[in-house]
Amino acid sequence: MTTTTTATRISRLRVPDLDELQNGPVRDFFAGQQRDEGLTSNWFRALSLNEDDLARLNGYLLPLLGVGRRNGLSIREREVIATVVSGENRCAYCHTNHANKLGKVARDWSFGQRVAIDHHQVAELTDRERALADLAVAVNGNPQSIRDEDIERLRDLGLDDSEILEGISIAAFIGATNRIGIALSVPPNPEYTGVPK
Repeated sequence: MTTTTTATRISRLRVPDLDELQNGPVRDFFAGQQRDEGLTSNWFRALSLNEDDLARLNGYLLPLLGVGRRNGLSIREREVIATVVSGENRCAYCHTNHANKLGKVARDWSFGQRVAIDHHQVAELTDRERALADLAVAVNGNPQSIRDEDIERLRDLGLDDSEILEGISIAAFIGATNRIGIALSVPPNPEYTGVPK
């Protein structure tokens, strides 16, 4: 009996081969992912169809998620926000990716999964992380619901205004990336799920 495997479709649109890419920073980004993580992200591959847009997006998104950052919110706090928003939006790729990254940061794979499903049920969240997660839910689903007292709660937990703005920006931008991933039907990388390639 012969077994065949079908390559997973990465996007509803054409996905260029890596050797087709012309933008130097985009090529370098994928080479770095391959070197550091042993993979290339399906979501970024899907967006590589418009290379210059992907380069600009990376210039904003990656620092927002903490790449190369030395101050502001911690990587764990950033991933809590990204995981909560992705779980709320039911984006298969982003939910799986950010829950996986949060689990790695927390050194507990199940932690990321539990935060993605319902952060209210996760006892290990700090008060600060819980408040950021609540803010992320509001920014993502109903930003008009945010009140001055919500901002004061964050300040009372030691967040400064710059960090609060980071939290709002992460929640809003991850919501946008979720919508792109959902519209393109980008599947999670198998490495994020434990599913064999």
